Amino acid sequence: YRLNGTIDVKGFPEVGLRNMFVPAENGQPAAMAAALSLGERFGRIYDNPYNAPAVKSVNLDFDLVRERRWARLESARTDVTEARPGDQVIVETVLAPYRGERVVRQIPVKIPTSASKGTLRILVSDGDTLDRVNRTNPAFGRKLDLASTIALLNKEHSNNRLYVSLLEADPEARVADKVMPTLPISVMNVMEGMRGNQEMIVSGESNVDETATPSLDYVVSGAQLLTLTIK
Repeated sequence: YRLNGTIDVKGFPEVGLRNMFVPAENGQPAAMAAALSLGERFGRIYDNPYNAPAVKSVNLDFDLVRERRWARLESARTDVTEARPGDQVIVETVLAPYRGERVVRQIPVKIPTSASKGTLRILVSDGDTLDRVNRTNPAFGRKLDLASTIALLNKEHSNNRLYVSLLEADPEARVADKVMPTLPISVMNVMEGMRGNQEMIVSGESNVDETATPSLDYVVSGAQLLTLTIK
């Protein structure tokens, strides 16, 4: 299935629903995967102690796909091993579909002008890999208000795209749905003390840039980590 839809909660931005669903290897039907995904989103909307959500409408548009549109990330590489801040680098990826010929995609990525000299880590991944980082952080289990919950839901990544994330070894902090990247260590040390009463996550790495392909019309699975030397 291809899903495009929205959940309209009174007084808040619409929650976007854009994903694909295929039968799982354990035999779970695609319809069950879609139902579980929708249920998880409704659960997060209603599971907050601060607001009583008033859902005005739910709009779901399902497009039935008769073949299994699933692809695994088989390989990824950059066209160069060294670059300078401001350069454009091409990340070439190869996807292996469930059936059919391999799919090659070239993703242009611009190195931030603020990139530090040294090793830059490049994560090429599906959307679930990026979202899983947030779900496994201790702060994810804490109760957020409805506005923050909806903001986080709308920041989640689609499963039918490939993402390229540039990671630098600079700490960043996340409070609820807000990200404060590359803060000085002295500020981070002060903010560490806020963890007890804030929905705070402090990470040793900053995601300084993120690029996505257009929809690939496959449920994409897999991740690879590349490195690039910044001169």
